[in-house]
Amino acid sequence: MAMSGILSLPSCEQLLAENAQVRAENARLLAENAQVRAESAQVRASMADLSEQLSVALARVEELTARLGMSSKNSSKPPSSDGLAKPAPKSLRAKSGNPPGRPKGQAGVTLEPVEVPDHEFTHEPQACAGCGGDLAGAPVVGVEARQVFDLPPIALEVTQHNLVARECSCGTVTKASPPAGVNAPVQYGPRIAGAGVYLFHGQFLSKGRTAAALGDLFDAPVAAGTVASWTAKTAATITEEVIPVITDRIAGAEVAHFDETGLRTAGKLAWMHSASTDTDVLLSVHAKRGTKGMDAANVLPRFKGVAVHDAWAPYDTYTDMTHALCNAHVLREFVYVQDTAPKNVADLAKQATDAILAIKKLVDTAADTGLDIDPDALAHRKRLLKSALVLGKTATSGRATKLERKYNALFTRVIKRWDDYLRYTHNPLVPFDNYADTLVMPMSA
Repeated sequence: MAMSGILSLPSCEQLLAENAQVRAENARLLAENAQVRAESAQVRASMADLSEQLSVALARVEELTARLGMSSKNSSKPPSSDGLAKPAPKSLRAKSGNPPGRPKGQAGVTLEPVEVPDHEFTHEPQACAGCGGDLAGAPVVGVEARQVFDLPPIALEVTQHNLVARECSCGTVTKASPPAGVNAPVQYGPRIAGAGVYLFHGQFLSKGRTAAALGDLFDAPVAAGTVASWTAKTAATITEEVIPVITDRIAGAEVAHFDETGLRTAGKLAWMHSASTDTDVLLSVHAKRGTKGMDAANVLPRFKGVAVHDAWAPYDTYTDMTHALCNAHVLREFVYVQDTAPKNVADLAKQATDAILAIKKLVDTAADTGLDIDPDALAHRKRLLKSALVLGKTATSGRATKLERKYNALFTRVIKRWDDYLRYTHNPLVPFDNYADTLVMPMSA
């Protein structure tokens, strides 16, 4: 049988060449694949880095947004830092239900007539209001008294002290000693000096305006340098005689208030430390805010009563006293959480705020009525407060951001310092907050 064709097989050389070509292509593909994998890993690493940077940036934006939202209403920032665009008032006080005007039972202030006036004038009607007739000799049927309270004409009084000198039979001449404070041939007395120091420091006039006011009011030609001299003498007396008494009285008090605030003295940052009771106020300036400045005031190291203050840590280093933390400060912190936190955390801060205010109302009502605090109502409000604190601490336990750590620290602190925050509920001498009923009048440096 004849064959239609012949099958031609590749030679061994051709097969080897094709195999080498396939291996080379495979190696190229493997190299490309390795490069792709390397580039993919690099992209994944870059994406992870960008994701981390984005998380940091978002946390920073959240922190800065919250910081921009801080004001005197939800933090310890002073009202002066709010600027012209002050936040809308956010009062934590509920409506009292009382009508407008002075509360019932609160003492009013009004002028009352005196029985014996300093001056008295009688005014007669000139003619009859009906017929126009002459009223001379007409019977008196009534007298209406109207009294005007005013300052008498004020003028400087000059008191002269004559210091007599006598010569003894022995030939010695002895002159009388002047009274205390009479140190010059011509000088101002303590009353006008006291008025000058009051206007300068009490009403914050400049030395020049103080001198001008004394001249306008009393026709006293006082120089600005004289005002400065009066102030220096008064300061020396206060430092040597008054401040030690005030310091000892506050150090021995049952309850005292303590605080500190920054100010500039001689162009540098310093700290004013305050210690006060209902009757005494001590303000001292120191370069340090912490225990060095507190120790220098010489009250806290000796104090053994109840100290009302904020939650700043250096106060806790004084262990001989009982601590009562200021609820007004913590309310501002909870308002800040409400303004900046996610809804679930903000709602818990709102619950804590409402519970604190409700507890305060129970205490205030009992004090106003003279009755005991309703124990069941107090226990109920305390449970609401405690549950808000515990749930808030749990909700922020991740502490993933700076703000969340701040929220968690607040909830945790109020839980740990429970007795210190609620001390006012069982000790009537301890107030709700750190605002003593005293007028703080800072003195110029």
